[in-house]
Amino acid sequence: MDTPVSHSDRSKDSVYWDYWVEMVKASVYRDSRELPAIIDAAQIQGKHVVDAGCGPGRLILPFAKIASTITAVDESDWTRKAVEDLIFEHRLKESVQMVQSPMVGLPFDDGISESTYCMWIIHHAKKRWEKIVHELVRITRPGSPIVIGFASGEKDLPLLEDIVKHNHAQDCHIFDASFPKWIKEQGWSVDVRKVPLAFEFKSPEWAFEVLSNTFLPKKVALVKREELMNFFRSHLKGGKVVIEQELRLYVIRAP
Repeated sequence: MDTPVSHSDRSKDSVYWDYWVEMVKASVYRDSRELPAIIDAAQIQGKHVVDAGCGPGRLILPFAKIASTITAVDESDWTRKAVEDLIFEHRLKESVQMVQSPMVGLPFDDGISESTYCMWIIHHAKKRWEKIVHELVRITRPGSPIVIGFASGEKDLPLLEDIVKHNHAQDCHIFDASFPKWIKEQGWSVDVRKVPLAFEFKSPEWAFEVLSNTFLPKKVALVKREELMNFFRSHLKGGKVVIEQELRLYVIRAP
């Protein structure tokens, strides 16, 4: 059995992102499916791109090899420090800039970005997403791609959430039904792409540890631990827990 990691002396943000990194590592399809899908959708080759809501910089290292320059944007102090450390460690000062800013009021001129992507965050802020997307369109050169990505709520996610009565999958479905319609109402075009993902965890215990610190409501997860463990055990394949998910990419272009 894996021993849970103690984080009593760590900030809430750093604990969350530590486990998010573990979930990223757990995905067996990210390198082979997710990253090429984003690269193709955003057409980042040789361009100045904006990574909106960059978190601790998961996409910066692979994309810095392809894009001309990257402006990474996030709202929190912790992620700003994490990205600044990453830039220093990997000597990316000439090609990557970190800017801390609210997503609803980006400090950039109109059309500064040749390609913009915003991954895994937009549907979490439904009271703000209209303002956020308008900002992303404003800072992106007319006709250039703005890629919005999120987990669609398909595959194993609804089954997992049914145990803890979490409504994330339902929120994703609602967003998925309304977002393309709203985009077209703005006079923009949208191309919707689906990318299959699978998260592979080394054991049921580790799947519980990682998901209860990133995705599931922690207090509820603890109460439902045995039911969740049974769910993870039922998804054992080849000795590892495999949770299937789907990434939805919206490729928006504004005239």
